[in-house]
Amino acid sequence: MRILFIGDIVGKSGRDIVSSLLYSLKKEYDIDLVIANAENSAHGKGITIRIYRQLMDAGIDYITMGNHTYSKAEINKYMEEMNRIIVPYNHSMRSSDNYYKIIEYKGLKICLTNILGTVLIPETSIDQYTSFNHVIEETASLNPDFYFVDFHAETTAEKRLFAEYFSDYAKVVVGTHTHVQTADEDLINGCAFISDVGMCGAYESIIGRDIDETIRANIDNEKTVYTIAEGPAVFCAVIIDIDENKRIPTGISRIQIRP
Repeated sequence: MRILFIGDIVGKSGRDIVSSLLYSLKKEYDIDLVIANAENSAHGKGITIRIYRQLMDAGIDYITMGNHTYSKAEINKYMEEMNRIIVPYNHSMRSSDNYYKIIEYKGLKICLTNILGTVLIPETSIDQYTSFNHVIEETASLNPDFYFVDFHAETTAEKRLFAEYFSDYAKVVVGTHTHVQTADEDLINGCAFISDVGMCGAYESIIGRDIDETIRANIDNEKTVYTIAEGPAVFCAVIIDIDENKRIPTGISRIQIRP
């Protein structure tokens, strides 16, 4: 089994490059399942029903989110339809139980979940260790073969620590949130890990945001409106190979396609 996980989709540039590349990538790499982080897909913050439909039509199977999950209020209005979105278990605004999905494919039962880190993420309500232990306890009766975690966190150290600590349960831990792809993909005691998958968004940007506006906001202390950068995008993802008989990952590799 081969899973493609796509890093944070940021704004229109990110959506466009995913839509343009995904079909060919699925064919080229013989992908079985596609998961993407889309918490920045609606102009940098949140997601809308229109964008959800667009990403599903592009070939994404499941969507994970992050600290900006509830930036667009309509997510609660349309959550029943957006039933392939997994929101962070420990988000302070979480209003439903859609913090995991059991994915059954090729004889495997994978529990996909979404957890926020604690460093510099004020939306986090409970620390990541308590949170994931709760997820394990609450889904144990479903007998998943392993857990696939989108760990949406700020620092590489907390992501590595999470993977090391939970490697007996979480056999895939992919980091999101910082938008810069790291070169530390690894198998940790059978857990496929990377600190950050990277982003799909405008290459000439500050992690997806307009460069000039970011300078004015952070150096000149101007009040700005959070403008997403435009232009050709980078595409970042990882491929995770799963041994269906042993029910463990056998490899993780990066994809980065620059304009």
